[in-house]
Amino acid sequence: MLQELTTSNRLGVRRLGFSSKIWKCLERSDRQKFNLYRPSSDELDQMLAVARNSMMLADSGIIRGIIAANPDSVRIASQPGTAQEDRGIVALLPLNAEGTDAIINGRFNSAAPDTTWISDPGEQPSAIYVWLIYMPGSFGRMLTAFADALEPFLQTPVPVFSKAVSAHSRRLQQTSGFIDAQSIYPSCSSDLLVVLPERLEPAPKAKCEVTVARSIEDVFQVFSVRSATYIAEQFCLYSEEFDGNDFCSTHWLGKVDGDAAGCIRARFFGEFAKIERLAVRAEYRNSRLAYQLVRAAVEHCRKKGYRTLYGHSRLDLQRFWQVFGFRPIEDRPPIAFANVKYVEMRLDLAPANDVISLASDPMHILRPEGAWDRPGPFEATPTADNSLRQQLLEQRTRTVKKTAILA
Repeated sequence: MLQELTTSNRLGVRRLGFSSKIWKCLERSDRQKFNLYRPSSDELDQMLAVARNSMMLADSGIIRGIIAANPDSVRIASQPGTAQEDRGIVALLPLNAEGTDAIINGRFNSAAPDTTWISDPGEQPSAIYVWLIYMPGSFGRMLTAFADALEPFLQTPVPVFSKAVSAHSRRLQQTSGFIDAQSIYPSCSSDLLVVLPERLEPAPKAKCEVTVARSIEDVFQVFSVRSATYIAEQFCLYSEEFDGNDFCSTHWLGKVDGDAAGCIRARFFGEFAKIERLAVRAEYRNSRLAYQLVRAAVEHCRKKGYRTLYGHSRLDLQRFWQVFGFRPIEDRPPIAFANVKYVEMRLDLAPANDVISLASDPMHILRPEGAWDRPGPFEATPTADNSLRQQLLEQRTRTVKKTAILA
């Protein structure tokens, strides 16, 4: 019987291909120990009634049939010293070989699973289906209860299937390491995802990098990202997106594993710089690239000596910008353009010690934009011994009052 106050090191769970985000979250929540136990009939009815207020569940008779097939498939998760209303319920279906064949060939009905497809108590399942997780509170609590409930089934790691009930659910699960099940099992239902027993360590992070767009190819990649986001998703007109300001701005290009994935730009005014046109392609929004892009732009402006940054936040994205210290400008109503409402926001920066200024080394000022900490092309190699250039300068360069200009 799978009933314990969990102290698991989750060796089985760690052999699944969950993302690094999951491992970090579990590490932070390791102090949360859950008591997992089989519910009584009355307690099950009570918990299901509460859960039905926020989600669609299978019929109670079907749930009881699953419990009859394997009593460890549905368990209550509670923490010592917490209130009754903080309890959760975790339902994992351990599938035998026949049930696994059904799920990978599109014959699995999650609303009314066939009880003959459920493995017997103590039997090693061939696959697991995440049927229900209801856990009030934080994502960390839910994740900890899920991992602790999953661990006893994983004496031998097996595929874990889950259903994406919404676009948000799909994104969240894909961020956690789940992949489209059809990419592995072509006959599987299109709304199913799966995490495979693929590695002993957390999945490697995608490599994100942010650089100033210096070449025309970099700028073209910036434009392609913005076309794929603002024009394709927010339906901006071409004239709105490419507004005549691109060639008087500094752009940053973000890449994920070498692929153009995000961008941002800044325009510079007398007393402030404006941060704008942040975009990350949909397939890369489960990365931290958006944060890296904003931080790169803010730091760049800080080094140029700007103490005030200005920007427009879409109404629903204010909390994102507040992460970096931006705040809505008081007494300024929302503005609207391109059929979208925005809020004006402002970030006040502390004085910097490494500002590029007239007091800076003149060779530093000559360095490429944003690369002021590295030698530039004029510092790369000495040129005094370039006799051909000296000769051409002497022959073809007109000087005022025959001033000697050769170095």
